[in-house]
Amino acid sequence: IIDKSGRKRLLLWSLFFYAVGGTSGFYLTNIYLLLLGRSVLGIAVAGIMTINTTLIGDYFQGRNRSNFMGWQGAFMGFGGVFFVSAGGLLADISWRWPFLVYSISIILLVMARNFLYEPEISRFKDYKILPAENHLTFKTYLLLYLTTFFGMLFFYLIPTQVPFLLGQAAVLKNSSIGFTISGAVLAGALVSLVYGKIRRRFNFHQIFIFTFLLMGSGYLITALSSDFSGIFSGLIIAGLGTGMFMPNANLWLVSVAPPEKRGRMVGLLNTAVYSGQFLSPIFIFPINHYRSINFSFLVCGTAMLLMACCFYLLNTRRSK
Repeated sequence: IIDKSGRKRLLLWSLFFYAVGGTSGFYLTNIYLLLLGRSVLGIAVAGIMTINTTLIGDYFQGRNRSNFMGWQGAFMGFGGVFFVSAGGLLADISWRWPFLVYSISIILLVMARNFLYEPEISRFKDYKILPAENHLTFKTYLLLYLTTFFGMLFFYLIPTQVPFLLGQAAVLKNSSIGFTISGAVLAGALVSLVYGKIRRRFNFHQIFIFTFLLMGSGYLITALSSDFSGIFSGLIIAGLGTGMFMPNANLWLVSVAPPEKRGRMVGLLNTAVYSGQFLSPIFIFPINHYRSINFSFLVCGTAMLLMACCFYLLNTRRSK
Protein backbone atom coordinates (compact mmCIF):
# COMPACT_ATOMS: atom_id res chain seq x y z
CA ILE A 1 0.00 0.00 0.00
CA ILE A 2 2.85 2.40 0.86
CA ASP A 3 4.55 1.90 -2.51
CA LYS A 4 1.32 2.21 -4.48
CA SER A 5 -0.57 5.00 -2.68
CA GLY A 6 2.20 7.07 -1.10
CA ARG A 7 3.67 7.56 2.35
CA LYS A 8 2.23 10.66 4.03
CA ARG A 9 -1.52 10.04 3.79
CA LEU A 10 -1.21 6.53 5.18
CA LEU A 11 1.04 7.80 7.98
CA LEU A 12 -1.63 10.32 9.03
CA TRP A 13 -4.31 7.63 9.15
CA SER A 14 -1.97 5.33 11.07
CA LEU A 15 -1.36 8.02 13.70
CA PHE A 16 -5.11 8.58 14.05
CA PHE A 17 -5.90 4.90 14.56
CA TYR A 18 -2.92 4.62 16.91
CA ALA A 19 -4.68 7.06 19.22
CA VAL A 20 -8.06 5.35 18.83
CA GLY A 21 -6.78 1.82 19.39
CA GLY A 22 -4.20 2.76 22.00
CA THR A 23 -6.46 4.72 24.34
CA SER A 24 -9.32 2.20 24.06
CA GLY A 25 -8.05 0.34 27.12
CA PHE A 26 -8.82 3.41 29.24
CA TYR A 27 -12.56 3.43 28.61
CA LEU A 28 -13.57 -0.02 27.26
CA THR A 29 -14.69 -2.74 29.69
CA ASN A 30 -15.59 -5.66 27.41
CA ILE A 31 -12.63 -8.02 26.93
CA TYR A 32 -13.45 -8.63 23.24
CA LEU A 33 -13.61 -4.91 22.53
CA LEU A 34 -10.29 -4.51 24.39
CA LEU A 35 -8.74 -7.12 22.11
CA LEU A 36 -10.22 -5.36 19.09
CA GLY A 37 -8.68 -2.09 20.28
CA ARG A 38 -5.27 -3.74 20.62
CA SER A 39 -5.62 -5.14 17.10
CA VAL A 40 -6.36 -1.67 15.73
CA LEU A 41 -3.30 -0.39 17.61
CA GLY A 42 -1.14 -3.14 16.10
CA ILE A 43 -2.21 -2.28 12.55
CA ALA A 44 -1.47 1.39 13.23
CA VAL A 45 1.96 0.59 14.67
CA ALA A 46 2.79 -1.45 11.57
CA GLY A 47 1.94 1.53 9.39
CA ILE A 48 3.86 4.05 11.49
CA MET A 49 7.02 1.97 11.81
CA THR A 50 7.12 0.91 8.17
CA ILE A 51 6.48 4.40 6.81
CA ASN A 52 8.98 6.07 9.17
CA THR A 53 11.82 3.80 8.11
CA THR A 54 10.82 4.05 4.44
CA LEU A 55 10.80 7.85 4.61
CA ILE A 56 14.31 7.88 6.09
CA GLY A 57 15.43 5.88 3.06
CA ASP A 58 13.58 8.33 0.77
CA TYR A 59 14.79 11.54 2.39
CA PHE A 60 18.47 10.77 3.09
CA GLN A 61 21.56 9.27 1.48
CA GLY A 62 24.95 7.99 2.62
CA ARG A 63 26.28 9.30 5.93
CA ASN A 64 23.16 11.37 6.60
CA ARG A 65 21.04 8.22 6.28
CA SER A 66 23.28 6.30 8.71
CA ASN A 67 23.17 9.13 11.23
CA PHE A 68 19.41 9.56 10.99
CA MET A 69 18.79 5.82 11.30
CA GLY A 70 20.74 5.99 14.57
CA TRP A 71 18.68 8.97 15.68
CA GLN A 72 15.51 7.02 14.90
CA GLY A 73 16.70 4.17 17.13
CA ALA A 74 17.69 6.63 19.84
CA PHE A 75 14.33 8.39 19.89
CA MET A 76 12.56 5.03 19.93
CA GLY A 77 14.66 4.27 22.99
CA PHE A 78 14.06 7.63 24.66
CA GLY A 79 10.35 7.22 23.97
CA GLY A 80 10.51 3.80 25.58
CA VAL A 81 12.28 5.23 28.63
CA PHE A 82 9.70 7.97 29.06
CA PHE A 83 6.56 5.98 28.35
CA VAL A 84 7.54 2.79 30.18
CA SER A 85 8.47 4.88 33.23
CA ALA A 86 5.29 6.94 32.92
CA GLY A 87 3.26 3.77 32.45
CA GLY A 88 4.75 2.30 35.62
CA LEU A 89 3.89 5.41 37.62
CA LEU A 90 0.37 5.58 36.19
CA ALA A 91 -0.19 1.86 36.84
CA ASP A 92 0.39 2.51 40.54
CA ILE A 93 -2.75 4.68 40.35
CA SER A 94 -4.85 2.40 38.13
CA TRP A 95 -4.16 -0.20 35.47
CA ARG A 96 -6.26 1.85 33.02
CA TRP A 97 -4.27 5.08 33.21
CA PRO A 98 -1.21 3.97 31.16
CA PHE A 99 -3.44 3.68 28.09
CA LEU A 100 -3.71 7.47 27.99
CA VAL A 101 -0.09 7.86 26.88
CA TYR A 102 -1.13 6.75 23.39
CA SER A 103 -3.07 9.99 22.93
CA ILE A 104 0.18 11.85 22.20
CA SER A 105 -0.08 10.55 18.63
CA ILE A 106 -2.71 13.24 17.97
CA ILE A 107 -0.02 15.88 18.48
CA LEU A 108 2.30 13.94 16.16
CA LEU A 109 -0.47 13.71 13.56
CA VAL A 110 -0.74 17.50 13.43
CA MET A 111 3.05 17.86 13.21
CA ALA A 112 3.33 15.23 10.46
CA ARG A 113 0.59 16.91 8.46
CA ASN A 114 2.32 20.30 8.63
CA PHE A 115 6.01 19.38 8.32
CA LEU A 116 6.43 16.12 6.37
CA TYR A 117 6.30 16.01 2.59
CA GLU A 118 5.51 13.20 0.19
CA PRO A 119 8.73 12.19 -1.63
CA GLU A 120 8.64 11.84 -5.40
CA ILE A 121 9.57 8.25 -6.12
CA SER A 122 10.56 7.54 -9.70
CA ARG A 123 11.95 4.24 -10.87
CA PHE A 124 15.63 3.95 -9.93
CA LYS A 125 15.66 7.61 -8.90
CA ASP A 126 18.32 7.29 -6.21
CA TYR A 127 19.24 3.64 -6.71
CA LYS A 128 22.91 3.12 -7.36
CA ILE A 129 25.27 0.21 -7.78
CA LEU A 130 26.22 -0.42 -4.19
CA PRO A 131 29.52 -1.61 -2.68
CA ALA A 132 30.05 -5.36 -2.65
CA GLU A 133 29.33 -5.53 1.09
CA ASN A 134 25.80 -4.19 0.52
CA HIS A 135 24.87 -6.41 -2.42
CA LEU A 136 22.01 -8.60 -1.29
CA THR A 137 21.15 -11.90 -2.88
CA PHE A 138 17.98 -13.74 -1.90
CA LYS A 139 19.96 -15.69 0.69
CA THR A 140 21.21 -12.49 2.29
CA TYR A 141 17.72 -11.00 2.37
CA LEU A 142 16.61 -14.17 4.11
CA LEU A 143 19.54 -13.90 6.54
CA LEU A 144 18.56 -10.32 7.40
CA TYR A 145 14.90 -11.18 7.99
CA LEU A 146 15.73 -14.27 10.08
CA THR A 147 18.27 -12.30 12.13
CA THR A 148 15.66 -9.65 12.86
CA PHE A 149 13.05 -12.27 13.76
CA PHE A 150 15.25 -14.14 16.22
CA GLY A 151 16.74 -10.91 17.59
CA MET A 152 13.27 -9.63 18.49
CA LEU A 153 12.22 -13.06 19.77
CA PHE A 154 15.06 -12.89 22.29
CA PHE A 155 14.91 -9.14 22.97
CA TYR A 156 11.25 -9.32 23.96
CA LEU A 157 12.15 -11.23 27.09
CA ILE A 158 12.97 -7.84 28.60
CA PRO A 159 9.44 -6.33 28.56
CA THR A 160 7.58 -9.65 28.98
CA GLN A 161 9.69 -11.63 31.46
CA VAL A 162 11.69 -9.09 33.47
CA PRO A 163 8.67 -8.03 35.59
CA PHE A 164 8.28 -11.64 36.78
CA LEU A 165 12.03 -12.02 37.25
CA LEU A 166 12.12 -8.90 39.40
CA GLY A 167 9.14 -10.21 41.34
CA GLN A 168 11.24 -13.21 42.29
CA ALA A 169 13.89 -10.74 43.51
CA ALA A 170 11.25 -9.02 45.71
CA VAL A 171 10.91 -5.97 43.44
CA LEU A 172 7.14 -5.62 43.41
CA LYS A 173 6.27 -1.96 42.70
CA ASN A 174 5.15 -1.29 39.13
CA SER A 175 7.12 1.96 39.05
CA SER A 176 10.35 0.20 40.10
CA ILE A 177 9.87 -2.45 37.42
CA GLY A 178 9.20 0.27 34.84
CA PHE A 179 12.36 2.16 35.79
CA THR A 180 14.43 -1.03 35.57
CA ILE A 181 13.24 -1.85 32.06
CA SER A 182 13.72 1.81 31.13
CA GLY A 183 17.36 1.58 32.20
CA ALA A 184 18.02 -1.10 29.59
CA VAL A 185 16.16 0.90 26.96
CA LEU A 186 18.08 4.06 27.85
CA ALA A 187 21.42 2.25 27.45
CA GLY A 188 20.34 1.22 23.96
CA ALA A 189 19.18 4.73 23.10
CA LEU A 190 22.56 6.20 24.00
CA VAL A 191 24.33 3.70 21.74
CA SER A 192 21.87 4.45 18.93
CA LEU A 193 22.88 8.13 19.12
CA VAL A 194 26.39 7.22 17.94
CA TYR A 195 25.33 4.48 15.50
CA GLY A 196 26.32 6.66 12.53
CA LYS A 197 29.91 6.84 13.81
CA ILE A 198 29.94 3.10 14.48
CA ARG A 199 28.70 2.40 10.96
CA ARG A 200 31.51 4.47 9.41
CA ARG A 201 34.10 2.21 11.07
CA PHE A 202 32.47 -1.22 10.81
CA ASN A 203 30.42 -3.13 8.24
CA PHE A 204 26.96 -4.56 8.85
CA HIS A 205 28.24 -8.04 9.73
CA GLN A 206 30.70 -6.70 12.31
CA ILE A 207 28.05 -4.54 13.96
CA PHE A 208 25.80 -7.57 14.35
CA ILE A 209 28.73 -9.39 15.98
CA PHE A 210 29.01 -6.64 18.61
CA THR A 211 25.21 -6.51 18.97
CA PHE A 212 24.75 -10.17 19.83
CA LEU A 213 27.90 -10.38 21.94
CA LEU A 214 26.55 -7.64 24.19
CA MET A 215 22.97 -8.92 24.23
CA GLY A 216 24.05 -12.52 24.85
CA SER A 217 26.52 -11.59 27.59
CA GLY A 218 23.93 -9.38 29.30
CA TYR A 219 21.36 -12.17 29.26
CA LEU A 220 23.83 -14.64 30.74
CA ILE A 221 24.61 -12.23 33.59
CA THR A 222 20.87 -11.75 34.15
CA ALA A 223 20.31 -15.52 34.12
CA LEU A 224 22.99 -16.16 36.72
CA SER A 225 21.83 -13.36 39.06
CA SER A 226 19.33 -13.68 41.88
CA ASP A 227 19.38 -10.12 43.25
CA PHE A 228 18.31 -6.79 41.80
CA SER A 229 21.81 -5.38 41.19
CA GLY A 230 22.91 -8.40 39.13
CA ILE A 231 19.73 -8.43 37.06
CA PHE A 232 19.94 -4.70 36.43
CA SER A 233 23.63 -4.91 35.41
CA GLY A 234 22.87 -7.67 32.92
CA LEU A 235 19.97 -5.72 31.42
CA ILE A 236 22.14 -2.62 30.96
CA ILE A 237 24.78 -4.64 29.06
CA ALA A 238 22.09 -6.27 26.92
CA GLY A 239 20.58 -2.83 26.32
CA LEU A 240 23.85 -1.58 24.85
CA GLY A 241 23.55 -4.27 22.19
CA THR A 242 19.92 -3.51 21.39
CA GLY A 243 20.91 0.07 20.57
CA MET A 244 22.69 -1.18 17.44
CA PHE A 245 20.23 -3.91 16.51
CA MET A 246 17.35 -2.19 14.72
CA PRO A 247 19.36 0.75 13.26
CA ASN A 248 21.71 -1.79 11.67
CA ALA A 249 18.92 -3.98 10.30
CA ASN A 250 16.93 -0.99 9.00
CA LEU A 251 19.91 0.74 7.40
CA TRP A 252 21.16 -2.42 5.73
CA LEU A 253 17.76 -2.98 4.15
CA VAL A 254 16.96 0.57 3.00
CA SER A 255 20.49 0.93 1.59
CA VAL A 256 19.90 -1.83 -0.94
CA ALA A 257 16.17 -1.84 -1.59
CA PRO A 258 15.11 -0.08 -4.83
CA PRO A 259 13.07 3.07 -4.03
CA GLU A 260 9.92 1.77 -5.75
CA LYS A 261 10.05 -1.42 -3.63
CA ARG A 262 11.36 0.11 -0.41
CA GLY A 263 7.99 0.18 1.36
CA ARG A 264 7.26 -3.51 0.84
CA MET A 265 10.82 -4.57 1.77
CA VAL A 266 10.67 -2.56 5.01
CA GLY A 267 7.21 -4.02 5.58
CA LEU A 268 8.66 -7.53 5.39
CA LEU A 269 11.33 -6.54 7.89
CA ASN A 270 8.66 -5.26 10.28
CA THR A 271 6.77 -8.53 9.77
CA ALA A 272 9.87 -10.25 11.15
CA VAL A 273 10.01 -7.74 14.02
CA TYR A 274 6.41 -8.17 15.16
CA SER A 275 6.33 -11.92 14.52
CA GLY A 276 9.29 -12.23 16.87
CA GLN A 277 7.55 -10.09 19.48
CA PHE A 278 4.32 -12.06 19.20
CA LEU A 279 5.95 -15.49 19.39
CA SER A 280 8.41 -14.60 22.16
CA PRO A 281 6.08 -15.33 25.13
CA ILE A 282 4.82 -18.48 23.37
CA PHE A 283 8.38 -19.68 22.77
CA ILE A 284 9.46 -18.90 26.33
CA PHE A 285 6.43 -20.31 28.17
CA PRO A 286 7.43 -24.02 28.13
CA ILE A 287 10.97 -23.16 29.26
CA ASN A 288 9.60 -21.09 32.13
CA HIS A 289 7.07 -23.78 32.98
CA TYR A 290 9.46 -26.72 33.10
CA ARG A 291 12.58 -24.88 34.29
CA SER A 292 12.63 -21.18 35.25
CA ILE A 293 12.75 -17.61 33.94
CA ASN A 294 16.48 -17.54 34.68
CA PHE A 295 16.95 -20.60 32.52
CA SER A 296 15.05 -18.87 29.69
CA PHE A 297 17.54 -15.99 29.80
CA LEU A 298 20.37 -18.55 29.83
CA VAL A 299 19.03 -20.30 26.72
CA CYS A 300 18.40 -17.06 24.82
CA GLY A 301 21.74 -15.56 25.87
CA THR A 302 23.58 -18.65 24.62
CA ALA A 303 21.63 -18.53 21.35
CA MET A 304 22.64 -14.90 20.78
CA LEU A 305 26.30 -15.69 21.43
CA LEU A 306 25.99 -18.40 18.77
CA MET A 307 24.48 -15.80 16.41
CA ALA A 308 27.51 -13.58 17.05
CA CYS A 309 29.75 -16.52 16.11
CA CYS A 310 27.76 -17.07 12.89
CA PHE A 311 28.21 -13.44 11.85
CA TYR A 312 31.90 -13.69 12.69
CA LEU A 313 32.22 -16.65 10.31
CA LEU A 314 30.20 -14.86 7.62
CA ASN A 315 32.36 -11.76 7.96
CA THR A 316 35.54 -13.84 7.81
CA ARG A 317 34.38 -15.64 4.66
CA ARG A 318 33.29 -12.35 3.08
CA SER A 319 36.69 -10.71 3.69
CA LYS A 320 38.68 -13.51 2.03
